[in-house]
Amino acid sequence: MNLDYHDTMLNMIRNIRRLNIFTTAAIGVACVLFFAPGSTCAQNTASNYTAQGIASVPDGNISSARAMALTDAQQKIVLAALADQMSFEKLSNYFTTLQELFINRPDVYVQRFKILNETTLQDTHHISIAAFVENELLQRDLESIGVHSPTEKTTKILLMVAEALSPDTNYFSWWAADPSERILPIDIGKQMAFFFRERGVGLVDNGKISTLTLTPHAGSVFPGQEAVLTAARQAEADIVVLVKATLNQTAAQPNDAFTQVQCNLKAEILSVKKHASILQTATNALGMNFDQDSAAQDAVAKACSRLAETITDKVLVANTSKHAYSLRCTFPGARPESSAQDFFSLLRATLPEIVQINVHETEDISIRMADITSIVDSATLIQKAMYAKPGGYKLKLGVIEDTIINLTVIPPGSTNAESGQ
Repeated sequence: MNLDYHDTMLNMIRNIRRLNIFTTAAIGVACVLFFAPGSTCAQNTASNYTAQGIASVPDGNISSARAMALTDAQQKIVLAALADQMSFEKLSNYFTTLQELFINRPDVYVQRFKILNETTLQDTHHISIAAFVENELLQRDLESIGVHSPTEKTTKILLMVAEALSPDTNYFSWWAADPSERILPIDIGKQMAFFFRERGVGLVDNGKISTLTLTPHAGSVFPGQEAVLTAARQAEADIVVLVKATLNQTAAQPNDAFTQVQCNLKAEILSVKKHASILQTATNALGMNFDQDSAAQDAVAKACSRLAETITDKVLVANTSKHAYSLRCTFPGARPESSAQDFFSLLRATLPEIVQINVHETEDISIRMADITSIVDSATLIQKAMYAKPGGYKLKLGVIEDTIINLTVIPPGSTNAESGQ
């Protein structure tokens, strides 16, 4: 089965989407249609698929051609099942890994099949099958290598921005004032929300929060910490961002044509889970323009972007869970110890996504176990390693065993006999 043209296949599928082909099964047809000469049909109801395999007849050997055509059909069945499990963009991104671990191993995922018809035409054998795919096993194996992991929960923020013309004047806030009383020309809270959403962070709808319990104490800008955290917990927020924002026009120099406005932001971040303050930070930005409102808009945009970036980097990214998995690496050849030491050093240097790697020996001198912690899932890391070929080492994927991925690591310059091929 020729699987060298997956980029072109994806372009075909995108075109089909634009033509509004009305079922996922029909898209699956286009997916497998490109991968072999002739025509292919793949249909899906639950775990049922049909496909046609094709193979040349070598020297009149029908038996050999039949076996190859049957394998071709089963591989197309697995490919169609994978297309039903994920987007085509993801299918393209992980194609090398999926080909090695899934498509080339149809006997694992095709539960049973029935031959519908077969024929030999012009030295080409055609065979059509109907098959059942082990979709649950397929999904579990995709999850085990991180390709089809459950959707991560989006971090949600309760954003509370208090605005003033200067730190010495009264602050405006959505929890303690009428919006019609806004004293600043720009809604800084709305700007902050925009930059958080741009970074993939969810925000609590302030309109759905009762302000009755959020009345600030006398002389305070924000409500008490306990009241804020209670409101955040009820709104299912993960953190609270309390921001004091001021805008002030800087003194102009003689003959200056521009108006300068500075935006100052001071923030405190509360963790709902830890029930405590976890970060205090501040930033400012200067905006310049012929028009005062435009200068203010420029200053606010810059300051809000900087603050959102600081908070996401120091609070959200730092708390992002890392991925842990193990590689069982087989090193064929005469000097596995030297190859292993060299390979893992090169792997760590080539892939900055690896946070930690611990290598230990096994009873088999040619096998090393590598426990890896990384900021990307195992499928992404292996895909990168296969393309990078650190130091000229080539990787051949084997089976998946829970969180253990089997690899054969072929040293540069190895012959087919030395690499076990």
